[in-house]
Amino acid sequence: MVKNITLIILLVIGFIVQSAFAAQDPTAPLGWINNNSKVRIIPRAPLPALQSIICDERHCSVILNGTVVGLGGSIQGYKLIRVTDNTVTLSRGGKKWQLALFAENIRIN
Repeated sequence: MVKNITLIILLVIGFIVQSAFAAQDPTAPLGWINNNSKVRIIPRAPLPALQSIICDERHCSVILNGTVVGLGGSIQGYKLIRVTDNTVTLSRGGKKWQLALFAENIRIN
């Protein structure tokens, strides 16, 4: 009788473990996301590329991704909040990014 109960318990545990492994397809490609999953991915716009800073006596403008943007203007959801001679500061969603016109790590041979 004890052997029968032990056998039944092992079979039940085996079915439970097998169903847990079946929750993920081992033959699916790496990085594949099931469209039926409830995880929602929010696409984000990439950070604009700083191409130029243009200043006159009164105000400065910058060129980001080929578009001229003035102080307080925005591009792809990023707002231009500060302009200096070599850097600009962008903000979006309470976060700030500082883009430099020239790389700081210049290597001289």
